[in-house]
Amino acid sequence: MLDKNAKRDAAALRILLDVAKDQRISPESILVDTELNEDNVYSHQAEIEVWQELRAIENLREIDAPLSLALQSASRLHITTLGTLGYAMLSSFDIRSALEIAAKFHSISLWLCDVTTGARGNVVEFFVLPHTLPESCRDFCSIRGVASLKVWVSELLGRNIAPLSVQLRTPKPQDSDLYDSFFDTKIEYGAEVYKISFERPLFREPLKLADPWNRQRSEEELKAIKSRREATFANQVRELILIDPKKNQSEDTVARSLKISGSTLRRRLKEEGTTFREVRAETLHSLARVMLIGSPRNIDEIADQLGYSEAASFVRSFRRIEGMAPGAWRKAEREQH
Repeated sequence: MLDKNAKRDAAALRILLDVAKDQRISPESILVDTELNEDNVYSHQAEIEVWQELRAIENLREIDAPLSLALQSASRLHITTLGTLGYAMLSSFDIRSALEIAAKFHSISLWLCDVTTGARGNVVEFFVLPHTLPESCRDFCSIRGVASLKVWVSELLGRNIAPLSVQLRTPKPQDSDLYDSFFDTKIEYGAEVYKISFERPLFREPLKLADPWNRQRSEEELKAIKSRREATFANQVRELILIDPKKNQSEDTVARSLKISGSTLRRRLKEEGTTFREVRAETLHSLARVMLIGSPRNIDEIADQLGYSEAASFVRSFRRIEGMAPGAWRKAEREQH
């Protein structure tokens, strides 16, 4: 099941905006109802949610942009665009190994479709499956997926690889010459599946950049990325507040740090059964306890460090939770230990 709230790198959406600009399609028209703007998408290491990219693709389809934009997008989705995952693939022993790690970390890749493989004699077939996507996005995402496989196989082997065959479920388009030029092979339109096939011996060729050490290091980094992206929004908010309590006092400030809108942050926290105010209060109180026990700072200094405008506000907040003022709590704790 596709998790539409899952986080993903914004690279594929950035490329889509770039390709659309080449066709004089404004980014604003593509980003309608996504809660994103160009600054969000093009910021360094930007992350978005799956539903936001799907909404952008739906917008593109609603203005009748040609499906060949999917080909153009795929042509710019280089292996290195995948970041750490791309380097792990390039460092693999062969294509089979590269695809295994891509499948292992599918949830943090740039893929939206599922992919399955099969072998018939001397042929390896890839089936791109868009069944979990909204109907309006399936053709675009499937064509982009099929085309990306052609790009990645070529880049992994360091030379242009023409597939044996390509099957697309869409009718033959008016700009079919673009498809012919891109795939450089026979294309079957109106097929029952989205499929691309390659010669099987290609998958046994050692990759030129194979490096077991780099592959292992990249895989460890991928595990960390996956873990971070799977973390709850409440935990991400806590982490930001702990890093800089004075800076991250407001919901809008934290939302900007997470590269999302304030409304998205509120929605995600609500889904997790909490609010920004609750997370902030809980985090600041936990931090206050640590500082009271392990720091020589006085109450005024701790209040300032935690971002309170005045010590009295900090004292009231602490008393409301612990039933006593922070100074008295500190004294009682130190006497016990």
